Amino acid sequence: MGMLRILGPHGDTRVEWRSTEVDEIAEVSRRFDEIVEAGYLVFELDPTTREGRQVRTFDPQVSELRAFRPLAGG
Repeated sequence: MGMLRILGPHGDTRVEWRSTEVDEIAEVSRRFDEIVEAGYLVFELDPTTREGRQVRTFDPQVSELRAFRPLAGG
């Protein structure tokens, strides 16, 4: 099972999918594209080290993705 965690202004939203369920994958892929288009940065977390690597395309085999809005400096 995979999980996309979207950390946004309304809190932490979790979207889960099973890699065997085509409809779930399609819905998460659509949501992924929406948040990337909205300016979120998405990171794939390594299950062992918990280190992140930025990704720009959805891969249903990934176990956890986290999405953040970039912080504005000033």
